[in-house]
Amino acid sequence: MQQSFLCPRCGNVAFLGQRFCGFCDLIFVYSCVQCGSPVEPGTIYCGNCGAEIEWGITETPVSTPTASAAPTGNVEQPVNIGQPGAAPPKEPRKQPTLAEYQDDPSSYPIPAPPAPKSMPSPPKSTPPTQVSAEHKSKAEAHQEKSFELLKDGHYSLAIDELTKAIQFDPTTAIVYLLRGGAFYKKGDLDLALADLERAIDLDPNLAAAFYNRGSVYYYKKEFDRAIEDFSSSIAIDDTDPGAFHNRGCAYMMKGQYYQAIEDISRSIMLDSRDPRVYCSRGNAYMQTGQLLKAAEDFRRAKGMTSDLAIIHKADQALKEMGQGL
Repeated sequence: MQQSFLCPRCGNVAFLGQRFCGFCDLIFVYSCVQCGSPVEPGTIYCGNCGAEIEWGITETPVSTPTASAAPTGNVEQPVNIGQPGAAPPKEPRKQPTLAEYQDDPSSYPIPAPPAPKSMPSPPKSTPPTQVSAEHKSKAEAHQEKSFELLKDGHYSLAIDELTKAIQFDPTTAIVYLLRGGAFYKKGDLDLALADLERAIDLDPNLAAAFYNRGSVYYYKKEFDRAIEDFSSSIAIDDTDPGAFHNRGCAYMMKGQYYQAIEDISRSIMLDSRDPRVYCSRGNAYMQTGQLLKAAEDFRRAKGMTSDLAIIHKADQALKEMGQGL
């Protein structure tokens, strides 16, 4: 059995040596505790200092996973339940006309658009609940049981364990975050919203909760609310490319293609390894008439993956634009 840890984006359980989160697709990066150099999962010795790497259970984990990127989906399915990406500028910037945009192609990447004026209301103040040490211990035990269930996709059973954890200790935001994610995976969007709102109430600085709630609003086709939540997530933590990509997809669904290009370009600046993000930006370029840039993005996406669905999508777009395959 391997040492487990919580995904820094969505809080789902993961194990040392795992390449990416099975819940939100966040890519994990491991580092040697001796010298801090990056190490590949399964590596026996550090290539820099020669220290032995242990991937099983140890008193002190040899490698510490940190989130480096989070692949997200394309326009049709852009959101993975998870977390955030750069705080928007304070002053709003006028959206350029198509002619202005095409006359100055070097203007990208440029700052992301400002956050919507109506941000989420401050969480309601609730009196602190006194939880005994015994009840906290029992809650943690049920939460621990939910990890393996979430990892294996047993969301109903995981919800049962997390509900028991909440009964013993209703003061921990991460438990509501986890249960909200499980409800989301089951398609119970209203129940997911209720849990995520409670998580935000308990911890208004939990970027993952805003990100996840934005994901729920996206699939409910409430794109303005989704944009607000992704913006809140970004304002708290501006290091996640997924939040920029997903906010860009929400802008695209509203027909605001220039804002979409800005956000997706920022996502690519943070992580340029996900072919699906290039497909999303290619779609936005198509909608603004920038066919050469669109074709470049779709060809780049094709060259980065062996995923037949992505390759087919890129080929179809190139054919539609008359750019060949």
